[in-house]
Amino acid sequence: MSRWLILICSIFLAGSSAVTAATLKSSQLKDGRVVILISGELVEGDTEAFKSAVKTANDAGKLVLSIRLNSPGGSLLEGVKLADAVRFGKIVTNVGQGATCASACFLVFAAGSMKYANYSARVGVHGASDQSGQETAGSGAATVSMARVAKELGVPAAIIGKMVVTPPAEMVWLSPADLESMGVSLVGKPSQVAQPDQPAQQTQTAVPVDITPKAKATVGSPTWKDFVDAAIVISAKQNNGSPRYVRGCQPELKACYDVVIYRDKDGIETAVKVVKDMKDKIVLREVCTFNATSDIRRCFDWDSEAVHRDMKDTSGNWSKIADD
Repeated sequence: MSRWLILICSIFLAGSSAVTAATLKSSQLKDGRVVILISGELVEGDTEAFKSAVKTANDAGKLVLSIRLNSPGGSLLEGVKLADAVRFGKIVTNVGQGATCASACFLVFAAGSMKYANYSARVGVHGASDQSGQETAGSGAATVSMARVAKELGVPAAIIGKMVVTPPAEMVWLSPADLESMGVSLVGKPSQVAQPDQPAQQTQTAVPVDITPKAKATVGSPTWKDFVDAAIVISAKQNNGSPRYVRGCQPELKACYDVVIYRDKDGIETAVKVVKDMKDKIVLREVCTFNATSDIRRCFDWDSEAVHRDMKDTSGNWSKIADD
């Protein structure tokens, strides 16, 4: 299993409620090479069906040239698995005339060794949802994971940014310029008028809800996981699709820390920090905000709700200077 799949499995399995597998058909070109068509929602088992079709072609001495996609998306996990198979096989991807490839299908398309799309095709991106189609804290983490996969596939930061900030109930349809920026070759005739069954490209995006050290006391009382997931989404949006993340260990304290950094709505640098001991037990959870020069910080302890101020010395070490 690739590290993509490990990443998705370890955080969230975002999927569709569809129970019918995508339709998969193979056709042979005049030169003997094979083209595989996948249409419909992606569900568990589609990747194995695809691999089986590739093996059948290979056993007959034939090479699978390309995969033609016409899918609104479906299971994120299955999309990542299928993208992994396409990338491994160095297979060309194609979204043909009037076809759609969105959501999880986009990752499969991006995995192509070469990528083609008709001008009349629709290729869209948005954030992940849970299995009921809702946007949750867990789906936010899955969106970040999806963005990381896209980055490894060479998707430009601008497109990843659209993916990260667009909620699952909406869709951003990529423009010809967007597609060309990720190495897609466009075929057919360009059209600046949407077809009757093709809505105009959506450009609306949703900005994640901001979070502050006082979030624990707000209505709804978010859990620590909610808080961290929100921080990850905001940080990813602010850093071209990849959250700003720091990890380090302090042998003298026999502890290691993980930190996600973002800027709040006022532009103040904020760090969400977890410290664990050598048995991987959490010993500290806190949120710190920094001054303009990043040498004084105010930290809120999530569990005790205590607040303290620290100052950094010339060696980069922090020392407590006051309790609020």
